[in-house]
Amino acid sequence: MNTITLIGPDFSTFVKSIELVCNYKGIPYQLSLEHEGHPLTIGDDSLLKLHPYKKVPILIDGDFILPESNAIARYLEHCGGATVFDIDPQKHAHIDAWASMLSIYAFRALITDYIIEIKNPSGPNGELNFEKLKTAQPAVLNTLQTINTQLAERDFLITEQFSLADALILPMLGYHMQLPGDLNLLAEFPNLVKYYQRLSALPFCKGVLHTN
Repeated sequence: MNTITLIGPDFSTFVKSIELVCNYKGIPYQLSLEHEGHPLTIGDDSLLKLHPYKKVPILIDGDFILPESNAIARYLEHCGGATVFDIDPQKHAHIDAWASMLSIYAFRALITDYIIEIKNPSGPNGELNFEKLKTAQPAVLNTLQTINTQLAERDFLITEQFSLADALILPMLGYHMQLPGDLNLLAEFPNLVKYYQRLSALPFCKGVLHTN
């Protein structure tokens, strides 16, 4: 298979998710922030030809262009290597459902409303807006509890092996693993911490996920 190109920065959780899928399946890829010799800026009109909402990641495979991480993962599923879904249709559907929920609800709670405020503070003089963070924390805790309950005693989030659901949640948890002190709400869920530490040590995760 030719080396595919993933458009997007390496700090994007969704870009990291597709990197994990590629590594797990043994699909060669490269990251890029340019297309046809032109630089691309996230959220800028330069992305309009590749994504109508100017989001990443975007897959380029020869002349084929595909936006949206979940769609990209489904495309890569047909490119050989280990599956990130399941041959059982019900398990496959379960993974697909969790992929959608994590991409929308978990991402909003864990990243959009919390991590982005910490990385790009909206308070006076570039300081953290603690009121905004305090407002966001219940949704963070609820999301982490939901994932913790789903994980239970499993090694992986949905089935007995790594799936797209794991690929999506791990980069989000990775940012929370890095938070100091009281900002680190993940510390209240030791089972999730162990899950992250165990999977981030796997060969296909190294170089993509933050490690502690």
